[in-house]
Amino acid sequence: MQKYTQVPPDTFETLQLNAGILLDDFTPATGAIGNILGATTGGIQFATNPSFTDFGEDVDNVPNNTMELKHLDAYDPTMGGTFLTCSPALVKSLIGAADVSATDATRVIPRAELLTSDFDDVWWVGDYSDVNTGDDAGFIAIHLMNALNTAGFQIQSTKNNKGQLAFEYHGHYSIADMETVPFEIYVKQGVELASLTVTSEAGTTSGKSKITVSGYTLGSGESYVYQTATGTAPSVDYGDSVSGWTALTSGSEITPTASHTKITVAVKDSGGNAVGAGSATLVIAE
Repeated sequence: MQKYTQVPPDTFETLQLNAGILLDDFTPATGAIGNILGATTGGIQFATNPSFTDFGEDVDNVPNNTMELKHLDAYDPTMGGTFLTCSPALVKSLIGAADVSATDATRVIPRAELLTSDFDDVWWVGDYSDVNTGDDAGFIAIHLMNALNTAGFQIQSTKNNKGQLAFEYHGHYSIADMETVPFEIYVKQGVELASLTVTSEAGTTSGKSKITVSGYTLGSGESYVYQTATGTAPSVDYGDSVSGWTALTSGSEITPTASHTKITVAVKDSGGNAVGAGSATLVIAE
């Protein structure tokens, strides 16, 4: 293969996948989503749309686009696409200056005046990385602040097909905080629980079991902890608190509760949360 016919070795781990969803709220710290605004077609397009002034363009002996004289004026971030589904709340959002009637929830009433309450935050969240399922799935999230659909309400119906509602939300600055740019972007790599191989064998004395852990090298601040149970091994997800579990040294012997038949060993990080786990059936010396 030619020397420069390559891609980064982490390409698969850093791909953005699928069309994503539009939300009224999203919590990046937990991945919790709010309400989905509607089903879309054709994907979503986002652009930051910066505008610049070149203060050196009319200065003698200074070439255009000299970086020290380039000034960023503002951003006009946009998020556009096409909805396929419709609801009174979505119609209100697409009109912009409008209200859903207090006496008739099916009626959306346009206004001649734009209010600050017509501006709402909109989130686009898409799958990212090779770990994109579970509570710790990777994502790319774009937070469009003070968003208003400046394209107005429009619907295109088609014979024997679905109606389409095009939109283009613009993010807006606020006089209350002129320094805050009206968008932000989060890129979170997905993480999953590391897999441990847990082996149980009869201990040296009655009632004891020797527990050996392999397949993982403890990092700084990490340690093994365990919990036993009857019938089904205790479950744990990445990031779960295991601070209350019992400390374990691989190769040591434990004395499980008499009725317990299963064990789960977890890797506890410096914050007391699980980053790895594995389970086994207990073998206990008689």
